[in-house]
Amino acid sequence: MFQGSIVFILVVVGLATVLGAGYLLFRRGWFWIWLKASFAMGLVACTIVALFSLLDVLSYKQLLSEVPIATISMYELEPQNFDVTLNSTTGEEWRYEIQGDQWQLDARLLTWVGPIAAMGKKPLYRLDRISGRYLSLEQARASTQSIYGIEQSSVIDVWSVLQSIPSWIDTNYGSAVFMPMENGAVYSVHLTAKGMNVRPVNNIAKRIMSENW
Repeated sequence: MFQGSIVFILVVVGLATVLGAGYLLFRRGWFWIWLKASFAMGLVACTIVALFSLLDVLSYKQLLSEVPIATISMYELEPQNFDVTLNSTTGEEWRYEIQGDQWQLDARLLTWVGPIAAMGKKPLYRLDRISGRYLSLEQARASTQSIYGIEQSSVIDVWSVLQSIPSWIDTNYGSAVFMPMENGAVYSVHLTAKGMNVRPVNNIAKRIMSENW
C-alpha cells in the first residue's frame, strides 16, 4: 500500500534518529561532548520533522479505483449566491457560501513513478479546495472569487516539499471542470490517477448539464 510504505519509512527514520540521539546523549565519557550533543539535537530535529511529515501523509486517502470521493449539493440563497455542501465518502462534511455561476473541486495526488510504480502501489489523494466563478467577465473582474481550502497541512506540507526535490513520488493536481450551479442540484465527484470526473446525481443536475453541455 502506497500510504503504508511512506508511513513505514517515516516511522523507521523517526525511531532511528531517536535511538541515535539517545545513544549520543547518554553515552559515558565527555570527549567531544559538545559535538555529540549538537549532533544529537540534530537527530531530535529530524525526528520532529519525520513526525509532522507522518501526520501530513496520514491526512491523504488511498485511491483504490475510479470511485466517488465526494458529493456536492447546493441551494440558492439569492441569485448567483449558493449554499454548497461537500460530503466526502469518508464521512466529513463541509459547507461553503459560493458566489458565481459555476463551481470547481480540486484535489492533490501523490503517485509512485519509476520502478516503484510497477509494484502496483496505489496513489493517495486529499481534497484541496473548492471555488466558484462567474461566466460574465465583467462580473468576475468586479467581484471577489469564492475560494475555500478544504484539508490543509498543519505544519509540514509533504506535497509541496516533494515538488521541489527529485524522488519516486510524483505530485499532481487533480481538478474537475467547472460545473454549473443550480438550486437543488447534486453531483458526485470521481477521481482517477489521471484526473477528476463529475457526474450528475439527481434530475436537476442532469437537466442543467444537458442544457450547458
